[in-house]
Amino acid sequence: MSSGRLPNLLIVGVPKAGTGSLFAYLAQHPDICRSDEKELGYFNYFNPARHPDQEPPPIDSYMQHFTQCTGQRYAMEATPSYSFQGEPVVAAIQRVLQQPRIVLSLRSPADRLWSAYTFQRSLGNISGIHSFDEYLTECERRRREGTDLLPHSAVQGLSIGFYAEYLGIWLEAFGGNLKVVFAEEMAGDPTTVVEELLSWLELDAEAVSAMDLGARNVTKHARSPRAARTVYTLKRRVDRANVLPPELRERFRRGYLRLNAGALSERPHPRTLQRAEAMYRDSTAATARMLLAHGYRGLPSWLNTNTAA
Repeated sequence: MSSGRLPNLLIVGVPKAGTGSLFAYLAQHPDICRSDEKELGYFNYFNPARHPDQEPPPIDSYMQHFTQCTGQRYAMEATPSYSFQGEPVVAAIQRVLQQPRIVLSLRSPADRLWSAYTFQRSLGNISGIHSFDEYLTECERRRREGTDLLPHSAVQGLSIGFYAEYLGIWLEAFGGNLKVVFAEEMAGDPTTVVEELLSWLELDAEAVSAMDLGARNVTKHARSPRAARTVYTLKRRVDRANVLPPELRERFRRGYLRLNAGALSERPHPRTLQRAEAMYRDSTAATARMLLAHGYRGLPSWLNTNTAA
């Protein structure tokens, strides 16, 4: 058994912008080896604001997630929360991994916020919040107080969408070794997005023809948020204890979904979406300017280049 290796390909987010799909797509290429778990979160420990009383784990513990990666050109992991951790995490990645390839996915921030809300609702994490409008109001309050981007926070959805606050750090640090992709394009034409990524990685793009490019990690809405909270709390305890084999955990997951998954009755109110879009307007314009300055063209409609002029 190998002692492992360090990754040289990271999918860094943002959350709810197709990172699960990207991870699953790229892992199908024979020259890309995925980590044994998707979200390792190793570099989050280098952010003292997020983990003030914890030292980063030994580097050997990180490498152990790649013991199965031997002859492939790339070893890959995906942790969406790296994206918004700022300079400490970016600097740690540079220091430990030198110049890995970085994939950063973006999505319309208002749509991403709605997705974050429904995801947290499906986990039962916001039981005291009864609508998207209430969620946005609570996110605003936490952002004003500076208590929104804490580890495992269920109300950090608003702050993550201010891409201009952290995208520039990634662009400046990694330059041509960073590739920004857009969730809307991946949903509409995953084949082209993956082909372009493989070409950028200098890998055989024809391998796409044999890949399964179906959507991954689609949120399963809970009929009962209270039941969801109970089940997911138990799941986290079981995962930490590592007492169940993967096939049994999967069997329980499927059973839970049969019992508690259902259609989401709520829809985002247009006024709430407009309110979110207004909050993001300046940041979105600044994001577009950054991307244009780094050679990106044909930006999606939410990055309106007229706004960025």
